[in-house]
Amino acid sequence: MISLNAIGKDTRHTGDFCIWRPDGSGDNLLVIFKTSALLIIDGNEIIVPPDSLIIYKKDTPQYYKTICGNYANHFIHFNVTDDDNILDTVETDRLITSVNISAVEELLTILCRENMSPSEHRRQYADMLIRMILMKISEGGGESSDGEHTYSEQLRQLRADIYSNAGGFGSVRQLADRINLSPSYFQTVYKKQFGVSCYEDIISARVQSGQYYLATTALPVKEISQICGYDTDICFMRVFKKHTGLTPCEYRKRAAGKERAV
Repeated sequence: MISLNAIGKDTRHTGDFCIWRPDGSGDNLLVIFKTSALLIIDGNEIIVPPDSLIIYKKDTPQYYKTICGNYANHFIHFNVTDDDNILDTVETDRLITSVNISAVEELLTILCRENMSPSEHRRQYADMLIRMILMKISEGGGESSDGEHTYSEQLRQLRADIYSNAGGFGSVRQLADRINLSPSYFQTVYKKQFGVSCYEDIISARVQSGQYYLATTALPVKEISQICGYDTDICFMRVFKKHTGLTPCEYRKRAAGKERAV
């Protein structure tokens, strides 16, 4: 039997959001990352790509944090009775990157709705839906319907390009032209596949890039702002502070302080 303890969909955080539970959360935890994040598994740091996930078993240490100042995820805290072997059918305590996220999110949406339902069968629904989510994860990747799989790989590659070259993309049309779609349809399929808009990803990538250069180089803020795709350092500073809670100079000083502490 599976019981639901807590659930969150499209949960968003800004700034230095961090989860650190050395002894786990006391239950099983499924986390679906909708933005890049830093994950530590067995002492190893891993940069998590969007639309990947991890299933923590009870008592497994949990550590993940934002690296771009803009973080979003889905999560399910749940218990499984000792006589239920459902967790033996899916990989746990390891990052999973090959999964049909769209199918999982459809089930997650239903689970959220049923969890708020006054139905006397709510617990049974939760058991069945979480079981279906875990089974869907165990199946690995899959193609979307309605021909959207035609663009799936192109969208994934484009998103990787955005995060590796934050300053190289300045408009939705520029992105849409890369895969020969109209801007309006491009925005629709992009958000359906990744759960965030292309604009949000561009901003997150620029902030993440800015954090990297501020923490690892002595480049002036003005030059970093140009690298990140901004025409003026004023615009860069405004966006950076909105997403991290710090000005670029404050962030650089904090990063330098952490380095000295190590």
